[in-house]
Order: sequence, then C-alpha cells, then structure tokens
Amino acid sequence: MAILIDNKTRIREKAKELFIRFGMRSVSMDDIANAIGISKKTLYLHYADKETLVADTIEMLLETNNAHCQASREKAENAIHESFLATETVSELMKKTNPVLLFDMQKYYPAAYRKFLKFKQDFLYNFIRSSIEWGIKDGLYREDINVTLVSSLRIESISLPFQQDFFARVNTDLASLQEEIFILFLYGIATPKGIRLINKYKEKRAKNKI
Repeated sequence: MAILIDNKTRIREKAKELFIRFGMRSVSMDDIANAIGISKKTLYLHYADKETLVADTIEMLLETNNAHCQASREKAENAIHESFLATETVSELMKKTNPVLLFDMQKYYPAAYRKFLKFKQDFLYNFIRSSIEWGIKDGLYREDINVTLVSSLRIESISLPFQQDFFARVNTDLASLQEEIFILFLYGIATPKGIRLINKYKEKRAKNKI
C-alpha cells in the first residue's frame, strides 16, 4: 500500500510541475508517465483519466495554499505583514507559471475549475476579509472602505494576470504583475500608519528578510 500511495504522490507532484510550466492542455498522460519514469499502465492504475488527475492536482495545490495562508496568519505581526507573508509563496510560484494555466482549467477541465472557484469564493475570500478587518481594527487600513466590496475586488484581481488579452498587453512576467497588483491594493486601502508598514515590509522583502 505504501508503494501505491508513493506512486500517486509522485504522479501528482510531477503533473503539478508540468501543468504549471506548460499549461494543462498541452501536457498528455504520456508526458507525465515518461517524466516520472513509469509505464502508462501504471499511471492509469491510479488515475483513470486526465480530468481526474487535473482535479486531484489542483486540490493538492489549493490545500497547500490553504496551509500557507494559515501559517502566515500564525506568524504575522499585523495584517500588512500577513499579506506580505501570504503572497510570498504565490510570487515564487508565479515565476514558474505559464499564463495559460487558468484559461486551460476554465475551458477544458471544469471539475478542477469548480474546485478553484469554491476555494476562491469561500476560503480565500474569508481569509482576505478577516485580514482587512484586522487591519482596520489596528488602524492600518481606512475605516471608510467597503470591506465586502474591497475583499471581492482583491479576490478578482488575483485572476486578472491570467486573462490572456490583458496579459498580452503588458510587457512583464506573471510574478511582477501579481506583485504590482498586490502593492497597489495595499496602498489603496492603507492609512498613513499602514503605508509606513508597507514601505517597511517592501524594504525587508527586497533584502529577503520578510
């Protein structure tokens, strides 16, 4: 049983790596089997079809993101620090991510896309909302903002770089684009006290000390 579990983990890890790098549609089950060094028969022993593998891989990615967000909250000194910590892993992931990833998932793998939407609309929305409320309570974010609206705007901004027509118009990479959107969002809701902290954590991030 341990061997079966290990093989399934290896399959998902390699599939994740290939999907992130090349997108989902262009990676075949043959590609995944060859990259792991197993037979296609062994691959199908664990996953009956590519759609199931894509959905399972996305679920694993979302669980990892959930755990990282929770760890960021436990470690954070304040709401702004939490935001920087929570986006750290995302920024690293974006450096390796093909911008067609979300488009492929939405168009060709609806089961996986539904998992992504549920995660975004449930866990991620609530995580961001509670972070904004924490920042308001501590005087780091403005009291006059519409928390529901701002939380929803932040959620939707995460998907913006993956919109192909938008990405094609900007001369930058996904990681830089996500970083710019993140910083603009924080400055847009911060008080003078919050802005000082944003600048502090930006400087620390530049020195890899966040």
